[in-house]
Amino acid sequence: MTVGCIDKSLQILLATYNSKRYLREQLDSLFAQDYQDFQLLIRDGGSQDETLGIIREYQEKYPARIHFLGSQRSTSLENFSELLKASDAELVMFCDHDDVWLPEKISRTLERYREFESQYGSRMPILVFTDTCVADKDLKILSSSMIRYQHLNAHRMTLNRLIVQNVPNGNTMLVNRSLINIASPIPPDAVMHDHWITLVAAAFGKIAFLNEPTLLYRQHGENVYGASHYSLVCLLRKLQNGRRKTVERFEENIRQAVAFGKRYGEKLSPCDLEMFSALEHWNDCGFIRKRQVLLKYRILKSGYLRNIGMFILI
Repeated sequence: MTVGCIDKSLQILLATYNSKRYLREQLDSLFAQDYQDFQLLIRDGGSQDETLGIIREYQEKYPARIHFLGSQRSTSLENFSELLKASDAELVMFCDHDDVWLPEKISRTLERYREFESQYGSRMPILVFTDTCVADKDLKILSSSMIRYQHLNAHRMTLNRLIVQNVPNGNTMLVNRSLINIASPIPPDAVMHDHWITLVAAAFGKIAFLNEPTLLYRQHGENVYGASHYSLVCLLRKLQNGRRKTVERFEENIRQAVAFGKRYGEKLSPCDLEMFSALEHWNDCGFIRKRQVLLKYRILKSGYLRNIGMFILI
């Protein structure tokens, strides 16, 4: 793909869908970054509002910087998968349509990436992710740290734990071409593009965390996956609401893990291969056996409450 005439060492992939309420704020925050040597790839998931008009407006304003891949009815996973297929940059960042990036997001993330690249080399698959500020729909700050807000452990990025809980958010991630080449194509059984890529990075590369917020993560009730303040109240609410949604979400993770094991089985360590083989037979396991598998391979989440909830509800 030949687009524009600028350096394509960094591309930002933006997926839109009925984005008229927030898209301008997000685009303005991109073009207000203190690092501007990037190209923006946009693909729309079949918007029925004024989203396409807004994209055209910004294309006219930044003709060499924005490449629009068109609009077709798609899920978020499909949208980002197609954007990844179209991307040819050495470094890629993912962008949601409803957030606002802080002015140093790109430059600070790149700094963290260069630290790891200098240590491990550009051939090493590398993923960098950051913290975020959690905000309401009007960008009022709810928490200055999503990691603390959700009681997550950003430093325990082992493959077994990431199977049932993805910690890095796609909207904070930077990945290199080595990682993209191994992770692509994103399969339809993936929960989301960022979760799949994180699993690949944990298995075959390096994951770096930048312990500072780089964007305002807007919560407005229509997020594909939002940020929730995890607490005892949250656990009790899940117990009260029943187990259906929790089980469905958990089984999505298992299907993704099975797809992962089938694709990368020959490249996995013997221990990891054994773990994924056990998960392939998950649906044949009874109540006790399922919990034995989780404990044997330490397939756990961050925090006691989450694990109690998981063992009760699945």
